[in-house]
Amino acid sequence: MTDPDILDVRAYLSTVPAVSRANRPHEAAFPFGSRALLGLWRSRYFRPGPLAPDPAGSPEWNRGRYLVEAVAHCGECHTPRDWLGGRDESRRFAGYRIGGPDGFAVPNISGDPVHGIGSWSQDDIADFLQTGIKPDGDVIGSRMGDVIKGTSHLSAADLMAVAAYLKSLPATH
Repeated sequence: MTDPDILDVRAYLSTVPAVSRANRPHEAAFPFGSRALLGLWRSRYFRPGPLAPDPAGSPEWNRGRYLVEAVAHCGECHTPRDWLGGRDESRRFAGYRIGGPDGFAVPNISGDPVHGIGSWSQDDIADFLQTGIKPDGDVIGSRMGDVIKGTSHLSAADLMAVAAYLKSLPATH
């Protein structure tokens, strides 16, 4: 995220009352819960710094890319993981049939017209992110309901930017 956006998030969080609650112990089994191994994992998967705009993309597309990749982190749930827990970028946004976060299925949001959202229009995507209702009338369930609570507060321009970026994603099976 950009520094101004991070400062805005910090400013918002400073308005939220503190909660007195003990931290829960880590639930990840070894080696995934090991702080000592985190540096190795970070060196393989983490790239610091803000997401730089792509000069080949339009301002709307770059805004959507920023919201999807840096702010909402859509790929964290919608991209399968490799055996070390890093995102498998060769299957970016392909989702999970089973075994996504907390064992839930996570849909494919790539441009795949059969298994993904490739057949959805830009308006369909923006409407879905606003209402949680798919183009076929089905209502979203599971963890995505919480995501929709957040995306429903985006401006119309930001919803269309996210939709423009998602529409540009290649089909991933």
